[in-house]
Amino acid sequence: MYLEYRGAVIFLHSGNEPGDCEKARSLLKCCRVSGRLLAGVSVTHRGLGHAGHSLRAFLFSAIAVTLLGLVASACTSARSYERTADGSTVYLDELSEAERVQARDRIAQTLIRGYDVYELQIGDEVEIFFHINRRPTSGPYLISVADKLRIEFLSETDINRTVEVRPDGRISAPLIGPVMAAGKTADELARDLERRYAKLLEKPQITINVTESHSPLEDFLLAVGSTTKTRSISVKVLPDGTIYVPVIGSVAAHGRTLRDVQRDIDAAFAAKKLDVSASVVPRTLHVGTTLIFGEVSKPGKIESDRPMTVLMTVAQAGGVLPSGSLENIRVFYVGNEGVPHVRLVNLREVIDELRLEQDMVVPRNSVVYVPPTALAKAGRLMDAVLRDILRYQGFTISGSFLMNNPGGTTTIPTPIP
Repeated sequence: MYLEYRGAVIFLHSGNEPGDCEKARSLLKCCRVSGRLLAGVSVTHRGLGHAGHSLRAFLFSAIAVTLLGLVASACTSARSYERTADGSTVYLDELSEAERVQARDRIAQTLIRGYDVYELQIGDEVEIFFHINRRPTSGPYLISVADKLRIEFLSETDINRTVEVRPDGRISAPLIGPVMAAGKTADELARDLERRYAKLLEKPQITINVTESHSPLEDFLLAVGSTTKTRSISVKVLPDGTIYVPVIGSVAAHGRTLRDVQRDIDAAFAAKKLDVSASVVPRTLHVGTTLIFGEVSKPGKIESDRPMTVLMTVAQAGGVLPSGSLENIRVFYVGNEGVPHVRLVNLREVIDELRLEQDMVVPRNSVVYVPPTALAKAGRLMDAVLRDILRYQGFTISGSFLMNNPGGTTTIPTPIP
């Protein structure tokens, strides 16, 4: 039995069993149905006789076996799956319709929302804008350390003075010495001083005014160091995954979105009863890196600060070469739980049948591999067999002839021995 391709005869074996022809025709028919038609290939049932050499028969047999293997592989379609290091595998075509819709929506929303779903990384720099809304406090002001107080006596004006609350919370009052002031209201401190001075003065009447306060809000404004209505600072995500915010301290940022960080900052300000709200915007983001290799036009490193799917990543690399397989693209990455994953993505179904749930948003520091097709691998195998193993370099045909010969005859040069 033979396989004929555009007039060339490929040897299979010397048998004459009709069933072999039917098997080959069935394989070729399956190949045509799957969309991988080997144009011009037909099956012929004839005898070899005694023609040919053993080497040629060996080569033709190897080519035929390879060809039939390609035909058989063309009859199967790659199934997209997600596999973890422990061997557990989830085939995406087995997902329920609700799960497929959810997967499609998740990818679409990630691409549409952009920075809203961007997860901060170590080294990212963001700018935090603080909005100050001065509003009256719900209760009376309590004197704190470093506040400046003006003590005035109604009848004894010569002992009026301005004092500062010491780090221990006390003030130095004339004639009576240290008096605890921190944690009291101005009226409470005035009544306390009147009781103390009653031993020295006749019916003392004292008034206390806070001339300079150091409330948490004032401390915050001092730390920010700006006098404008809208204040801002630039901070980086530290190696421990946090950012530092004045008055609040460390706020978790690594692996969290800008909106999540902003929500935590606002909650921390509210807990401290500060009339401050924050807006967090990206400034310099740590660029995400994806390595792509295999059968693409521009293999190498792809950097992006926005989410990208496998299809977008392959397109960024110049697209798949004719020798590449769209049906068997692999994505290697480490999940958030620290476990290695591999994802097989059939981009043929994503493109032709709009099965977006089989695509995925490429995680950071992933590796994308575009393998060669079965036909490309077979061609390279045969090239290796012929060139490297059998040292077959092909053959050439050459010749020469003379034009405009004055003698009217053609002279063929005599070969030099």
